[in-house]
Amino acid sequence: MNLRKSTTRDGLSDETVRLLEKNGLRMTTQRRKIIEILTSSKCSSPKELWYEAKEYVPDLGIATVYRLINRLEQIGLIKKNRTLGMQVLAPKLGSIKDECGHTILNEGSVMDLENIIKHGLINEGKILKDSDVKLSLVGDTINITVISA
Repeated sequence: MNLRKSTTRDGLSDETVRLLEKNGLRMTTQRRKIIEILTSSKCSSPKELWYEAKEYVPDLGIATVYRLINRLEQIGLIKKNRTLGMQVLAPKLGSIKDECGHTILNEGSVMDLENIIKHGLINEGKILKDSDVKLSLVGDTINITVISA
């Protein structure tokens, strides 16, 4: 998804704001946050966009995100990549923080995440120490496969 950029006001270009207003879209807090995330994030789906925006606008409904994306596409501000089905992706580990907000691990690899899950399952007595763990990501779901040695 690409939004046009020029001079910005709260993360939105003046051209974008004018075009939105010209097409009858008033800039609500929800719309502004969704568009700001569109311009600064690498969200690849409306659902990802919704998850990220909910951190800032907790009462945001996913239908609002879909309606705005469809409207922005109609206006010509964005172009959606249309793909069919779901693809399996390797999940990646973001940061791990303690309850005080101190970073324990910052952007680890899939192997780091697999090891963390493996050690947690071993400590809980769910798997044996010589078992292996493989992860796959389908949409927003992480599938864990335990491979016994």
